[in-house]
Parts: sequence; structure tokens; C-alpha cells
Amino acid sequence: MTLIPFSNKMTNLALIAFLTLTLVNCNQPKNKTTQFDLEKAKSEITSRLRAYENAMASGDKVAFGNLYAEDAEIFHDGSPSTVGRQNIIKVFEGWVRDSVTGSYATTGLWGNKDLLVEQGTGYFAHATGKWKATGKYLLVWKKVDGEWKIFRDTWFADPKVGE
Repeated sequence: MTLIPFSNKMTNLALIAFLTLTLVNCNQPKNKTTQFDLEKAKSEITSRLRAYENAMASGDKVAFGNLYAEDAEIFHDGSPSTVGRQNIIKVFEGWVRDSVTGSYATTGLWGNKDLLVEQGTGYFAHATGKWKATGKYLLVWKKVDGEWKIFRDTWFADPKVGE
């Protein structure tokens, strides 16, 4: 998750995610025998968030990279997006060098058996205590080979006190 200032970008990304989910849902054949279990999906996403935190804490770039889809993208503010799992791992390697840790909590989850949109709050910190950041995030999760993978990722930092 990349730090960017809070703006209307969260609203725009939420709208894009909603429209994507709507289009995916409209184009799916209706199978009345299989119900999507959102509570089960929430449990799976919570588990994936803990894996994300653990990968950060341990500096495990392989585990971190495996949380992202091959075609994942992290949106940055004012700079080009980071596209693809291998490029995202390079960003993570910088976090490892800087001893960055974090924790995340889901505040909303919507979707279907193929795509989920997660809204949440998070905390980043440098292990030395030099800085910390709180904020909100949106993740789009995609089911890949039976596992939820991060497909789109963006972060909206809370304004610092006094700004």
C-alpha cells in the first residue's frame, strides 16, 4: 500500500471498483445452487491481511509478492503506477531496507465470487520510530487459482495534525 494524500481519488476508485463489480456480476450466468458466502470471504481476506503484515514484519519478499496477482497495480499520487507483481516486490524491498511495518483492518467488504472491494484503515511505521502514518485504503481482490490476490491497491494518508 502506497502513501498518497487523501483526496477525491478514493471516491473515484470506489466508483471504478463498483462499476467493475457490477459489470462482472451482470455478465455472470445465474446459478441458483451456489451462493457466495461473503462472511467466509471476509475471513479469508482477514487472513490475507495478517499474511501481508507478517511478510512486512519478516521482510519476506516472496510471501509478500504472492499476495498480489501477476497483473496487480498499485496507484500512486502524482507518479506512474507500479504495475506487475515483480515491480511491486521491488517497492517492497525498499520497505524492507527501511524497516517499515504496518497493520490493517477491514471496515467494509463488497463483491462476488470473482472480485471483492475492501475498504479499510491502516498504519505504517518505521521500525526506528522516525515516522508513522495512518490512513485509509481500498483494495480490489481477485480470485486466482482458488486464492484471493490483491489486484488493485491504493492508500490515502490521513492529514498530519496541524496541516
